[in-house]
Amino acid sequence: MDTANDFRILIAEKGIDELQRVSQSLKVQGRKRFVEALKSMASEIQNVKYCYLPYPDILEFESFRNIVDTASSLRAMLPGDNDYNTILADYWLEYLQNLPELMKRGEIGRAYEAIRFFAGEIISRSELDGLWLCIFDYGDRLEVVTNSEEYGQGKKAVVAYLPPRRFGKVISRGMFVLQHDRIVKKGELDLADIKSIRKWLGEVESILMDLIKR
Repeated sequence: MDTANDFRILIAEKGIDELQRVSQSLKVQGRKRFVEALKSMASEIQNVKYCYLPYPDILEFESFRNIVDTASSLRAMLPGDNDYNTILADYWLEYLQNLPELMKRGEIGRAYEAIRFFAGEIISRSELDGLWLCIFDYGDRLEVVTNSEEYGQGKKAVVAYLPPRRFGKVISRGMFVLQHDRIVKKGELDLADIKSIRKWLGEVESILMDLIKR
């Protein structure tokens, strides 16, 4: 497996970079241990990136397991506030924590196949300085900001679970990619579901490629 070019590994690598960038702004107890653990993860992701192991063996590779376990323990250290840097750190630690499930998708060919998508319903919408703040229910809830009026209350939609973005004082936890009244499923999409909506995922692909190239 070409781990050096696998989009999940490349996105994880960028996520660790982001975690190191915001770590000094996080209100965590045991900051020194937190920062040292991130340094260790940065080293471990390089081991994973250049291991070239076949897919099933990666899940048992020591460096891979260390990243997943460390992400889980660091996530538990985050404060329970709504500070942007905390939310950003939680997103990236959750991404690393979920790497085993993402890797179980097997070989992938597009960056959008390296992230999670959720189907659900918009249960409320309010105006926000020319934008719309939607509460999206997929079994859990996300706040999603959009500039499109088509994503109204009661509409069914799919959200790409992208890194959070700040719009003034509000933080968007994903991006709408599709609205359709015939969407029945609620919850996380599997790889087959994601491939079935690929013609709507061009912007998601561009966002992720820009992230990887930064």
